[in-house]
Amino acid sequence: MGIGPGRRDQLTWRAAEVLGQVENVVGYGAYLDLVSDFLGDKDVASTGMGREVDRAKMAVDLLEEGSVAFISSGDPNVYGMAGLGLEVASERVGLDRVEVVPGVTSFNAAACKTGLTFRDSVAVTSLSDLLTPWNEIESRITTVAKMNMPIAIYNPKSKKRTWQLSRILDILVQCGRGDELLLIAKNVSRDGEDLSWTTVLKMLKSEELRETVDMFTLILIGGKGMSKGGYSPKSQINVVGVGPGDPAHLTLEARKILSESDLVLGAERYLEVAKSVTGGKAISHKGALEYRMEARLAMAKEAANLGKTVSILSGGDPGIFSSSWRIFAQGDYHAVSGLSAFSAVASRLGAPLVNDFVLLSGLKENAPDDVFSLMERGFGVVIYNVDSKNLLPLIERIKNLDRPCALARDVTRTKEWIEVTRTTELSCQMADGNRYSLVIAGPNSYIKEGRIIARRGYQRRYSY
Repeated sequence: MGIGPGRRDQLTWRAAEVLGQVENVVGYGAYLDLVSDFLGDKDVASTGMGREVDRAKMAVDLLEEGSVAFISSGDPNVYGMAGLGLEVASERVGLDRVEVVPGVTSFNAAACKTGLTFRDSVAVTSLSDLLTPWNEIESRITTVAKMNMPIAIYNPKSKKRTWQLSRILDILVQCGRGDELLLIAKNVSRDGEDLSWTTVLKMLKSEELRETVDMFTLILIGGKGMSKGGYSPKSQINVVGVGPGDPAHLTLEARKILSESDLVLGAERYLEVAKSVTGGKAISHKGALEYRMEARLAMAKEAANLGKTVSILSGGDPGIFSSSWRIFAQGDYHAVSGLSAFSAVASRLGAPLVNDFVLLSGLKENAPDDVFSLMERGFGVVIYNVDSKNLLPLIERIKNLDRPCALARDVTRTKEWIEVTRTTELSCQMADGNRYSLVIAGPNSYIKEGRIIARRGYQRRYSY
């Protein structure tokens, strides 16, 4: 299960519920400290960094004594413990006994805290070469750099890994990306949080800037479709991510703000999610998208001027492929992270995205070639808003790259539909309409008991 990036209110309601119900908790000590007030008199087992396999085995062993929460910071599918946990558990128990509880990951939280939105794509990579060979990391970042994608970089530097960040920055400059905005996000949603802006070229030239980076730092690099808007934690206008659809996936912060809101604005399907926790007046505007967004913001400003608290709802997370950029472009507002749809889909599938992955908004004209290139480099890929009309060219392009994949629609909603298959068996008939998500797992992944499990790379270091 994921506990979010750090601050207590970044937990989802489901994660808080699980922590309250389980008898045993297993995790890395520093992450357990982040949820210490939920642990009470539970049996808690911890290990230090580098003993992930031991923790996974410990969690499975404890199933003999009762229910277990196996902790990841952020989201367990984003460089977290979902893959290893499912892999170890599958050797001992049926996977119907295992639930993957998604969480808000740090690049979502950092984007919300700085008014960043991604409209077309975003690549998520790690510079840690403990589990992934460096030549593969370099090849992947070169590929997405040439595609002009925004990039979220985890684990950019450690005490022993000091030169890799400069090498990546140099690659970006060589690809013509030197002037891109670069966000240095340290301790996101934790004590000592620090968010600062520079550019790729300035960071490459400044040893002083690079010295500020450590393993608790996330780096976000701009690209096509990324917008930088306004943000103010004190604003009475809140842009609230309501998650994928089930109110259980609302964060504690979202629930609190919605419960205090006098006015709640958004699409009907988002108001449906919020209605269980808010008593404020709910209004949904009709008409074209641009008109709806302008009408909501105008009404929100009017209410805020009267001293009222307002929430404008966004599906999933406000930063990921939503219309929130139209709001952030017009002023400084408070953004509230939500569980992104890709996290919810990944958790329902198992662990398809625990390595580097790319999110794409729809299948544009050049998407089949791009997806093929991304898969060849070892990325997992999630494509939002797939429909039967534009799926065929992609199928034809990737049919010889055999990977586990899944089509999903309305995940966590009452009409949830999921089909797990392989790219060699994918067909247009599976998507009989629109609004599907297609998830293609990375290499070293397999299907077991209907779940997709991607191996994180621990087999390079451990025998298990």
